[in-house]
Amino acid sequence: MTPSSYGRLREDRIRFPQVSKTPRVGSIVLPGPGRYHTDVSSEQEQYDDRHDDRTAPTDRTGNPDSADQAEQTDRPDQISQPDRIGQSDQPSKTGQISQPDQPGRPDQSDQVTISDVAKAAGVSIATVSRTFRRPDRVNVNTLNHVRAVAERLGYHTQIIRPRSESNLAGLIALTVNDLNNPVYSQIAHGVQRECGRRGFGLMISETEGSITLERAIIKRSIPHVDGMILCSPRLSDWEVRKAAQSRPLAVMIRMVGGVQSLYADDTPAINETIAAIARLGHREVTYLPGPDRAWGNSLRVRALQSACHATGMRLRHTQCAYPVGRHSARAFAEFLRHPTTAVIAYNDEVAYAFMRFAHDHGLDVPGAVSVVGIDDIPMCEVCSPTLASIAVPRQEMARMAARKVIDQVLHNADGSTAPVVLPSRFVPRDSLGPVR
Repeated sequence: MTPSSYGRLREDRIRFPQVSKTPRVGSIVLPGPGRYHTDVSSEQEQYDDRHDDRTAPTDRTGNPDSADQAEQTDRPDQISQPDRIGQSDQPSKTGQISQPDQPGRPDQSDQVTISDVAKAAGVSIATVSRTFRRPDRVNVNTLNHVRAVAERLGYHTQIIRPRSESNLAGLIALTVNDLNNPVYSQIAHGVQRECGRRGFGLMISETEGSITLERAIIKRSIPHVDGMILCSPRLSDWEVRKAAQSRPLAVMIRMVGGVQSLYADDTPAINETIAAIARLGHREVTYLPGPDRAWGNSLRVRALQSACHATGMRLRHTQCAYPVGRHSARAFAEFLRHPTTAVIAYNDEVAYAFMRFAHDHGLDVPGAVSVVGIDDIPMCEVCSPTLASIAVPRQEMARMAARKVIDQVLHNADGSTAPVVLPSRFVPRDSLGPVR
């Protein structure tokens, strides 16, 4: 690989900075439960300032730590532990991060430096730097070797105490796709209430469903917040895990391994919905889907396929019907070409838009077609006819997400990232009726 292609490879990667409220003189890794170790000296920082990240590091034998090796380590199972704790205030005389003066503490002037580690390990200073600051960019064998040498020499053995509440910003960040969507506004309300109860402020950002905008918002937020909640993020699992290295983080309406995740299980409610539709005499149902990249949409498709198979119901699909507008109009027109007596929509917005479309085209709801939405937003109870829906426990999920993140910030969490799964429920209303 040429240096220029190596540079392009590096530039394409997302970089979530490891930051703190104090001047940056080092980073922190978490090698084991309850112990936070220093790993970067000011000498290392000066070296990194003189060497651009896009330049491939070489060891002392002249062999580069190639981009191919770095690429092999860009996998979720090789991502380092989160840097979630504030950093010490001042560097010591030798460049190592020092602790506040404590009685009986030995002199630190003879500590091992990053140069000593590089010499003993037979690698460059840049490789040692990346081992501790950006372990995802180091070959796993080199990573383990350098860490073993550093441990043997006594490098990064000072303990840094977790941040106290007095050093916190008192702010949690929440990202949502669309604040005009009642689902996200209700989630924001639930997060806000829990943050307020715990004495934290809330910063809400709208991503508009754009991966690029979402990525930029997260990077801008990290220096100013203590924790983050990503609601239905579009980023890859790998990028979400990288963000979780920088701040305590929870993900809503999605499952990401190794990150605190909260979502609703729609499967039982969908089974109940299909059973109710079948009892009313329907034999075919059309699903008006959401975006393919939406995590919840794929879960609903699988649940619908399983439920329809179990009841002998025929399931049809249209093209994506969300967001409402141009996409939904094409999906509704497709339905008219192959109509069924029942429809289940990706969410209540799509379901309500479809009911209006059906009315405009002379189709009575529920006389000609029964309609069921998902989310159970307040509009379901006031539209005509009232809209049958699958209720998702958004407010409870939002409060739990805020609680989980704040507990991580305050070091009250038990360390578990087991997903929190809440059940949805079927709510029958007037838009669902028997076949006529």
